Amino acid sequence: MKRFKVQLHGENFLLNLDGVLKKYGFYAARFVKAKDPQEAEKIAIILTRQNPNLRGTVLSESAVRPKINLKEIKEVGFLKFFIKKSKTDFTFYSED
Repeated sequence: MKRFKVQLHGENFLLNLDGVLKKYGFYAARFVKAKDPQEAEKIAIILTRQNPNLRGTVLSESAVRPKINLKEIKEVGFLKFFIKKSKTDFTFYSED
């Protein structure tokens, strides 16, 4: 298995982060093991969608669906993978 750093960009997430309902986008990096870049992208998106911090704050809105897209993917070495793997934070920005 290869190791990848997958950078994702989320858009149209209706969130209540500070007590105010607003549309947010985010950037997130995931470090995953996969056989190829396509599999790494799928795994990273699934992990991001399943993140309890994101799932717990997303509110449904029928007009615009939230989406997560690949921004960048690159293969990384063994050491960088294990040092960075625990850092899977989100960087949110307001879309309003």
